[in-house]
Amino acid sequence: MKKNQILVFGDVMLDHYVSGIVDRMSPEAPVPVVRVTDEWSTPGGAANVAANVAALGGAAILIGLVGNDPAAAVLSKKCQALGITCHLQPYATRTVTKTRVVSGQQIVRFDHESPFAWEKNVLDVLSALLTGLADKVNVLLISDYAKGTVSDEVLAMLNAWATSNSIKVVVDPKRTDWSAYGPAALITPNLKELEDAAGRKIANDDATVVTAARQMMQQCAVQQLLVTRSAAGMTLLSDDTVLNIPARAREVYDVSGAGDTVLATLGVMLSLGHSLPTSALHANVAAGIAVGKRGTATVSSDELKSALANDRKLAERKDSSLLKERLSGKRVVFTNGCFDVLHAGHRQLLRQAAALGDVLVVAINSDSSVRRLKGPSRPVNSEKVRAMVLSSLPEVSHVLIFDEDTPYELISELRPQVLVKGGEYAKLDIVGADLVHEVHTVNMVDGISTTRILEG
Repeated sequence: MKKNQILVFGDVMLDHYVSGIVDRMSPEAPVPVVRVTDEWSTPGGAANVAANVAALGGAAILIGLVGNDPAAAVLSKKCQALGITCHLQPYATRTVTKTRVVSGQQIVRFDHESPFAWEKNVLDVLSALLTGLADKVNVLLISDYAKGTVSDEVLAMLNAWATSNSIKVVVDPKRTDWSAYGPAALITPNLKELEDAAGRKIANDDATVVTAARQMMQQCAVQQLLVTRSAAGMTLLSDDTVLNIPARAREVYDVSGAGDTVLATLGVMLSLGHSLPTSALHANVAAGIAVGKRGTATVSSDELKSALANDRKLAERKDSSLLKERLSGKRVVFTNGCFDVLHAGHRQLLRQAAALGDVLVVAINSDSSVRRLKGPSRPVNSEKVRAMVLSSLPEVSHVLIFDEDTPYELISELRPQVLVKGGEYAKLDIVGADLVHEVHTVNMVDGISTTRILEG
């Protein structure tokens, strides 16, 4: 069998929902009375990760511990109906079940759970399962909800198996010591989990998060880290990558299971051979879809493709004349730069630039152009990744990549009305100033630059 299946391992759960209408308060206590209109259950925890993998078109295999109870039967049936290959090992305690009561919004949640522990005979079953899956799996997703499934002994077994079979590992962590997950793993903490691991509060700005993440990578011998930061987006770090990905502009309905969607999307993209930055960018889009849904919902491959297609702002350099025709009659604002590691200073420049006209066109230096300007160690992020990040910003209308040392030729072709650069430039020195009606400079954010972020 082709080695492209995704193994999801971790704390499986059943998410149960009770939905109803609240139109009065209880006479017995100051609490709302919910008149139940609907009930349903969905796979939760690691099972929700597997469900998202399947929805995105991946081949999911699920391993975890469950109780010997009706909840386990419901969970197994639902997973199999989604096309997930299940190896749910029964255990004496009950299946972890979360019951949420909702009426427009979540009112209360009831958790039924007891810590799991692996018995010797079940560990033997796990070892045999892993041996049989070695030639089928190319990505391992570990969903750790601290319920006992992801134990030290099991982690050691999984790490040895993944290493010997060249299997990529991605972990959604609950431990504060990430070294147990293995140095080759990609760890995907949210900001709270980063704070828990660091033992301190961390401001949710690009530079502070990058510094804190680097410290934890060094402390725990972690090579790759993707920090999810809610409304601030994501930050990806590895030995040769620093990438700040803005959050998608979308109404947030329910954040339940968004981390599961991120983990699943990373797994599917990496399984298909995509780079880590590209995988993270797609995971960011998928997370934006997930938080707009009720409960621990999945994101389908069609939804992800549609979201990406609707956000296509990248124009080919050769089509600049066509772009000019499309923008005829509009007040076009133009700015340019490397935009290697997007940060708060860039965001300020782009927001203020967009406010000066109807359309904001951002031109970025190609990889070869950046190397000529910045040296052989740059860019940190490829032109494709930089363009995708900029395209995700609501204030950016179009992105163009140019290979020349300056954008003069491109400005001459587009003929925008307004040219914008950072405040460190004198207006007379700005390339293309002689071709436009207006030139504006925007003061940058003090103390923030790509160089400082890269230096940590």
